[in-house]
Amino acid sequence: MNYVEQDTIGQRIEAIRRELGFTQAEFAKALQVSQSAISKYLNNRLPPADVLLRMARLGRTTVEWILTGEKKYWFASAVQEESAQYDADLSLAKQISRLPQEARQAIITLIRQLNNAYNLK
Repeated sequence: MNYVEQDTIGQRIEAIRRELGFTQAEFAKALQVSQSAISKYLNNRLPPADVLLRMARLGRTTVEWILTGEKKYWFASAVQEESAQYDADLSLAKQISRLPQEARQAIITLIRQLNNAYNLK
């Protein structure tokens, strides 16, 4: 993701949320926090370390960027190799998350059946 430089932690968190196309409620669910927590983070309250890490992974960025606006990868080649698969997985997850609950449940059932059929556990 190519984030435009943001001045504050809250702005950088908002950039991640918008890039993912999530509402505040969806973002909160993905990060396993309350929607009110998201609101506080967007107003520059510092998230706990575990939330920062989940946020960075979800936004395909670094905790460093969230905190400082700087994004330096000493491990860039490793990130690029996994990036294509991660992008595909994230895209699929986003599409599934937008479906109604009954459709998501049907997909989960199908995945379980396929895992059983191919002996994947």
